[in-house]
Amino acid sequence: MSAPEDRPHKSGTIALVGRPNAGKSTLLNAILGQKLSIVSHRPQTTRNRIVGIFSEPTMQAVLVDTPGLHEARDRMNRNMVETARNSLMDVDLITWVVDARRVFEHLRDGGRPFHKGHAAIAQLIEERHDGDIVIALNKIDKVPRPQLLPITAAFAEQLPKAVFVPISALKEDGLDRLKGAWRELLPEGPPLYPLDQVTEQSERFIVGELIREKIFHHTREEVPYGTAVEIERFEEPVPVEEGGDPRGIVHIHARIYVERDTQRGILIGKGGQMLKLIGSEARQDIQALLDAHVHLELHVSVKKDWSSNPRMLHELGIE
Repeated sequence: MSAPEDRPHKSGTIALVGRPNAGKSTLLNAILGQKLSIVSHRPQTTRNRIVGIFSEPTMQAVLVDTPGLHEARDRMNRNMVETARNSLMDVDLITWVVDARRVFEHLRDGGRPFHKGHAAIAQLIEERHDGDIVIALNKIDKVPRPQLLPITAAFAEQLPKAVFVPISALKEDGLDRLKGAWRELLPEGPPLYPLDQVTEQSERFIVGELIREKIFHHTREEVPYGTAVEIERFEEPVPVEEGGDPRGIVHIHARIYVERDTQRGILIGKGGQMLKLIGSEARQDIQALLDAHVHLELHVSVKKDWSSNPRMLHELGIE
């Protein structure tokens, strides 16, 4: 894959930032054309810095998906916010993903389109980044088109040098315009990664995230936020010529940590049905990821207050 002679090749890093549930992970997955970052209707789903690599003939964009910027109270959430804040430094470009639907609803109810939460993010960007900014107004499929003008005007007043691109990550609308903006603003240079590489994350990490995604989808209240997933065993199939199973089964053992016995009971469910549902759906996504048959075993353990334990957070890659 080489750039046309009349167009220089662009490459660089782009931090995807914004408030929780703005659609950063949905955008990353849509750009890459595959699920890399887990998504949920619940905020604060993304806990780690996740890197996706998008390559085309004239550009390689290294996309850094970050946890949502929010007011953090406990240790784990403070680590998540600090991860996002640090990701603003040493990148070539920032793409601020704004939930245009939420801004429109706030405006409709008599509020200002650019409120103090936005002001805090704008200030943080200005403090930690002196390069270009793209503002992706996401979820435009949920906003009357005329209402995008006052929203854009309010953000442009605060960030006059920003480039605005209306998109719907879920509907994959406007993504070509967004890529075009990146192509214009990234510096010239050769690809930073092999052209067939799509992430820095290991398969073990993505598998753990896919399991956690199903927990978010099927459990309520505090249960998703009190869980963490550790992949204890990840066995690739043994080649047939070495006596392996011709079906090429990948064996995965995962341990789900919760903080309380009540959470464990909810997660397992009556007769183990909830855990079976989570495992069944996760296995389907894992098989698609690995392009292989998967045997998945899930175990649930109580680890009291793990989310405030520095050693546990470090072992789980959150701190």
